[in-house]
Amino acid sequence: MIKILTRREKIILYLTLTVVFFSLVFNLFIWPLVNKNINLSCQINITQTKLKKYLRLLAQKEYLQEKNNEFFAPLKSQDAQAAGMSVLTELEDLAKAAGIRIVDIRPQSVSKKTGYKEVIIDLRAEGDMEGYLKFIYNVESSLLLLRVKKFQLTTKSNARALDASFSIAQAQ
Repeated sequence: MIKILTRREKIILYLTLTVVFFSLVFNLFIWPLVNKNINLSCQINITQTKLKKYLRLLAQKEYLQEKNNEFFAPLKSQDAQAAGMSVLTELEDLAKAAGIRIVDIRPQSVSKKTGYKEVIIDLRAEGDMEGYLKFIYNVESSLLLLRVKKFQLTTKSNARALDASFSIAQAQ
């Protein structure tokens, strides 16, 4: 009988079959497990980072609550009219600090938004552009949660000063 394969060819065939077998085993069984392990490691690292941030915030919880009470306790203890007066006083102080003169100030309506109410205050003033910019900045950064909803500037005839009308809202 004639031999089909020589000894060398048999060794090459067995080696090739072994490589194919191990590559199939690796691709079908081992590599998915390695990928899953890599993904889980990434998720663990992300979760550990989040936990560190949460622990840092939890450690600062009392400090943050103190600061919150420091800012908002006076507002909560005042009744509605006293709170309105404090807003008007704050606006007058901000205008004085910015170098503008208030001509007229009127509290308007109270509108209820979802979760909070908003007090609208109409204000007319005279001053220069730089003073208005300072005033708007101070109003927006006030601790009383004030914001300028709208404003209109008009020029006075033969004068450097500008007339302005503001609509300022306070969230409560």
